[in-house]
Amino acid sequence: MDVESQNAPCRLESAVAEALNGLALPRLLAGCRRIRDGDAQFLLPAESASIAKREHKARAASGAGRRVVHELLQRLGCADLAVTRGRMGDPVWPPDIVGSIAHDDELAVAVAARTDAVRSVGVDIEPALPLPPDLLPIVITPQDRLGDLDPLLDLAGRILFAAKEATYKASFPLDGRVLGFEDIAVDLETGEAATPSGRRFMVGFTVTSKILALAYTA
Repeated sequence: MDVESQNAPCRLESAVAEALNGLALPRLLAGCRRIRDGDAQFLLPAESASIAKREHKARAASGAGRRVVHELLQRLGCADLAVTRGRMGDPVWPPDIVGSIAHDDELAVAVAARTDAVRSVGVDIEPALPLPPDLLPIVITPQDRLGDLDPLLDLAGRILFAAKEATYKASFPLDGRVLGFEDIAVDLETGEAATPSGRRFMVGFTVTSKILALAYTA
């Protein structure tokens, strides 16, 4: 393997971290890590027990995400760094902390903040690839507004998918309600999303080698 190929994963990690930090609010911390085979070692005992039934690849992804989370929580001054997996698969954060974790096949990302800065937040990462055609009518609904993104553009569906995933992650801690794509209305032109409970979230996205989406309510 040449030097250029060896450096490519590091450049990807740096580019995504920079893009994610560009989306984040001033008091919202963000981080990124490339998933490695041994990353399950970063799971704390309580975290490991909460995902004990997950297969090796999923545990490595969870470990990479938790490694990022632990660094963010240390920066926030938390004594307890464990973020276990809840009954519905949602992260269980320490008191007075909100956050979100996401990963694709290559990278794990996470955001965290104190509740006096952000009430709830969600993040998603997706490959910068077109959404499968059969998913487009499920993800893109008449209530969505794509702004300058034409529904026929290759990445429009994937961007909306990421925005709705991030919005769901931000809404679930507040309402405890499982939502489908049809339940979330996203307006990419105004940068807002709405859920059936009447809650509204700010939504932003960026496209580099990955698609990143962030949703939050202050």
